[in-house]
Amino acid sequence: KTYTKNMAAGNGNEMSVVVLHKWASPPSSNPSTSDLSFDLECLKVETFLRLAGIPHETEVCPTPSSSPSSVLPCLEAGNGEYTVVGGLGDEIKNDSKVATYRILHHLKHECQNLNEGLSETDRARDVCFSSIANGILKEACEYFTWTHEGTFIEKTRPMYGSKYPFPLNRIVPNKWREKRGAPTCDEIKARVIASQAFDVIETMLPDDTNGSDKLFALGSNTPTNCDADLFSVLYYVVFSNATESLRGELKAYPKCIAYVENVKKYVQARKPLNAGEDDGTNVDGKNIDPTTWRDGARRKKQQGWVEKEEKRKLSPEEKKMRRHAVYSVLFALSSVVAFVMFSPGMTMVVEMDDLVESDSGASSNAIEEDKEEGSNE
Repeated sequence: KTYTKNMAAGNGNEMSVVVLHKWASPPSSNPSTSDLSFDLECLKVETFLRLAGIPHETEVCPTPSSSPSSVLPCLEAGNGEYTVVGGLGDEIKNDSKVATYRILHHLKHECQNLNEGLSETDRARDVCFSSIANGILKEACEYFTWTHEGTFIEKTRPMYGSKYPFPLNRIVPNKWREKRGAPTCDEIKARVIASQAFDVIETMLPDDTNGSDKLFALGSNTPTNCDADLFSVLYYVVFSNATESLRGELKAYPKCIAYVENVKKYVQARKPLNAGEDDGTNVDGKNIDPTTWRDGARRKKQQGWVEKEEKRKLSPEEKKMRRHAVYSVLFALSSVVAFVMFSPGMTMVVEMDDLVESDSGASSNAIEEDKEEGSNE
């Protein structure tokens, strides 16, 4: 394919157009290039491209092997001849996390670094936001996406294996799951660390961003590097099919939800260059409605945030009734035992067994006496 090579920037400089190869969202027979990807790694790269205002085009790939680097995400960048960024051309050795790091490193150093001009304090806050998003919060998302057995079978495997024929639609996602190694947490820990991350983010986000142009994490009207990390992970929690359990935890943090809503509108308004005029299925104008999210299942008891409830004390009438019930059961058991031990049928069986044993003993004694008499003769 021939892509547009250059585009005049607003300041008169020439900026190279990059091409992002990504997973579609949602998996469909006719995916839209302007829809944000369902894959978290592709979502991070695509969010950075839109926030930084880098001219780009998107190419939806049905499988990683259809990308130039045999891994998704993949970026084609460079002046004149396009250079593939993000993979080594070997799907077995490639890793999507490594590809994401390479692509973002290239974009920040070669195209646009959103942290230029920040003060030391803002840089520290930026690093803190990115560390939380890329650390414990991403770990919780990956647990429910790849490790949790029920979610993997019902949600993740159909999403990633939809373009493969049977039985590859089951084998390939299972192989990707095995490549991730042993799980680093369980369901309870994933809920706990996600809630801790939401609590810290809720505390650090600025107040009263609704209706103002200062809608980003540092309270500014322009995005920074941490917004690409923070928004992509929170957006994944809100909209991914695999993170329903985490949405129940996020429901208690309104500032986080408002942040996702505000930045979502900003990101979706900046489409790739190859998106058509009517190509914007995600820009539907609907606000996020957390009231439709299911609360975390027994969240407080699972995380140990509150002590267990004390058992209700029984009233004197209830104690008397329970005591009589125990006596009734004991009386029934003793009646059954007495019937078995002293009923006529059981006594006759016992007497017949004794008679048989005595007859057999007498006959054996008679045989021994006959043998002794025969030997004496």
